[in-house]
Amino acid sequence: MGRDAIYPGSTLGIIGINRNGAALIATAKKAGFNVGVYVDRSQPSVTKMADFTIVGAMNDRAKLTQFGEACDAIIYQTPNVDSRVLHFLSQYAVIPQGINALEIVQDRLMERAFLDQVNINIAPYVTVVSLDDVYQSIDSIGYPALLKPIQRGIGENSMLIERQSDITRAADFIDTGTYLLESWIEHTNEYTMTAATNGKDTEIFPLAQLHYNDKRQLISVATPANIHDDMLKEMQRIVKSVAASLEYRGVFSVNFYVTSTGTLYVKNIEPGLTSIANIYDVTANVNQYEEQLRSAVGMPLHVITPLQIGLLMVVRNYQSRAIQRQWLLKNNWQFRFFNDVGDDDQAILGFVWVTGGDNLAALKNQVDDTEVWNDQA
Repeated sequence: MGRDAIYPGSTLGIIGINRNGAALIATAKKAGFNVGVYVDRSQPSVTKMADFTIVGAMNDRAKLTQFGEACDAIIYQTPNVDSRVLHFLSQYAVIPQGINALEIVQDRLMERAFLDQVNINIAPYVTVVSLDDVYQSIDSIGYPALLKPIQRGIGENSMLIERQSDITRAADFIDTGTYLLESWIEHTNEYTMTAATNGKDTEIFPLAQLHYNDKRQLISVATPANIHDDMLKEMQRIVKSVAASLEYRGVFSVNFYVTSTGTLYVKNIEPGLTSIANIYDVTANVNQYEEQLRSAVGMPLHVITPLQIGLLMVVRNYQSRAIQRQWLLKNNWQFRFFNDVGDDDQAILGFVWVTGGDNLAALKNQVDDTEVWNDQA
């Protein structure tokens, strides 16, 4: 992983970009880098700040070559880019984050083997390739169980099997390839711990607690999460173990389940930048974009210091009118809205940061009183 530092004036390429990409581009530009972006469809509202954008398929070798040759280093913003694409680009430019972490998390079986190796508690699972395998394995896994494709690139859909009669529906779900049959962990809380590593040092952001609705749509992120010190230390141990073993440089997150009995499980690892970690834009002295850039270009990581408590609320299209009223009323709310989000009522329109005071419960009550998110409880 040894490499020379990358200095301002160099060209930093970004691939695997999403709605948060504009913030990463702005951070790199502010630091004095030229920025190139590779996307598989035009996203001018996200990429307009870049010095150049190449639009091409992820298997278009001519355009990938053009992109690679124009960059000094290339980073991926999210793990939704095939690791084989980065292997190809590594012929032309440095890949500071490395490729190992991407290969691990894109294969659910490899990810679980990695977590087993670093002694981390995960849900019981088996691999299956047919409906018969599901019938034969379900007793050892128990109900409910989740059926997922091994390769994340095949699709993110999973199927919940709550009783034996549900298994027949899996005939339409299982196509070809290997699948993971995993115990569904009944849990009372979900948390995310985000960190940055440069291969030597690791800096950890304050723990965040997540709130989802019944459709598994993210509603809010709260930090710092209030948990027992022993559990917090165990989460930090896990994050440091992942950082030490993943052969990765950059920002990553570890997602956790906690059961009603206080048992801790790791849900998954997520290299790259997340919407969840946007909470730190206003609650810590440094955000995920700055730490990602510093790790990519060889700078020392910024020591992370909590500044204040806060809530990050996810705003969807159907809430646009309700949120406009709060725009005019709330002096302790900060807003970020996205352009070109489409007409889907459930599409993410933007984020709201709610801060002020030292009591998370009071902030949550303030949000509840607006009734903007009441239908998502």
